[in-house]
Amino acid sequence: MRRRILGSTVLAVVCAVLLFALPLAVAALRLYQQDEERELRQLGERVAVGLPVPLGRPGAGDPVELPRTEAGTRIAVYGPDGRRVLGTGPGTGDGPVRAAAAGRAATARSGDSLVAAVPVGGAEHVRAVVRITSPAADPYRRAALTWAGMAVPAALAVGVGALLAVRSSRRLARPLEALAVAARDMERGEPPVGRAPASGLPEADAVADALARAADRIGLLLRRERAFSADASHQLRTALTGVRLELETPLAPGARSNPYAALRTALQQVERMETTLTDLLALARDVPERAPLDPVPLLDGIERHWHGELAADGRRLRVVIDEDLPDAVGSPRAARQVLDVLIANARTHGRGTVTVRVRESAGVLAVDVEDEGAGIPEGADPFVRRGHATEDGHGIGLALARSLAEAEGGRLFVSRPRPHPRFTWLVALPTRPAPTRLPSPGTP
Repeated sequence: MRRRILGSTVLAVVCAVLLFALPLAVAALRLYQQDEERELRQLGERVAVGLPVPLGRPGAGDPVELPRTEAGTRIAVYGPDGRRVLGTGPGTGDGPVRAAAAGRAATARSGDSLVAAVPVGGAEHVRAVVRITSPAADPYRRAALTWAGMAVPAALAVGVGALLAVRSSRRLARPLEALAVAARDMERGEPPVGRAPASGLPEADAVADALARAADRIGLLLRRERAFSADASHQLRTALTGVRLELETPLAPGARSNPYAALRTALQQVERMETTLTDLLALARDVPERAPLDPVPLLDGIERHWHGELAADGRRLRVVIDEDLPDAVGSPRAARQVLDVLIANARTHGRGTVTVRVRESAGVLAVDVEDEGAGIPEGADPFVRRGHATEDGHGIGLALARSLAEAEGGRLFVSRPRPHPRFTWLVALPTRPAPTRLPSPGTP
């Protein structure tokens, strides 16, 4: 690209210089030729003024002394009959002499000389003709000097154009090369971090912005896809353990439990697993699902699922929904997964009754999940993502819940670490349009 810009710019400058220089060069040569012809005619007129009347004849001596001229310039005087009387020249007058004998001055080129003939006397009575010759190359020498002088600024213009072309090519090529490097990095699966510095070219900067946004989007999707396997394994591990226990219980020696009831429970767990897997896939692929979020049906489903499991452990699930709740928006899939993680965390690491409360907090819909356990150990961060659950009871689930809450525009944090730990989820508010002000009566 740089070579193309440089070549095209230099070619354009050279063409522009030639388009201006060639007519000027031709005009300069024509001007010098006209100046030479005028000088010859003026010299002939001065000689004609000094000629005596009558003129001497050849062989009788030259009673008139012709003026001295520069080297290469010759003067001759011819009679009205076209025969040379004085000076140096052909014995018989040529075309310009015959034209001057007819009463009009004439110039012409004869071989390597420029000839000018001037009549002496009136147009009706020509007494003699003065013929002046000079080398025809003199105007070309003068024009050559002028052309050389014109070549210097022309070469300077071409050089300046080449320098500007080099600078412009670098300025244009550098952001495009940076974009090419970023595109190659994206092709290798390494999205560029941040945005390239502004180049000053609006088009290139617009492409860089679009590429940076695409890289951020691709990076986010890659991180979600890579985290999906870990998130899915964590969310499904408990359900798989429950299914296995339900299926192994009737097979135990001396077991008297109804196998059909165990199968029904296992099927319910499988359906729950299928729902969880579908939710995680949709969230990992960023399927848009922003809609008004109604907490009542959401918590009804959560209560139906977790009531039995907590009751099997001898624990209670209490759901409290306050009145006059503010509006909220979000994905039911994400909300279901966040609550599942928080309740599963309270069941696994807490004690006593698990309370889920939906309330209003400073104009925002807040969801609290708490239990009656000892709480989070001091200095521990329950939201740190790890590959497996740690000894202090925290693993990948809470990190998943926080990422889902933040992806929906909300917040998830520990509002009370101990005792009786409480996790609070602030749900995103709907975007309301700006109110329209109605004009007062009489306002145009």
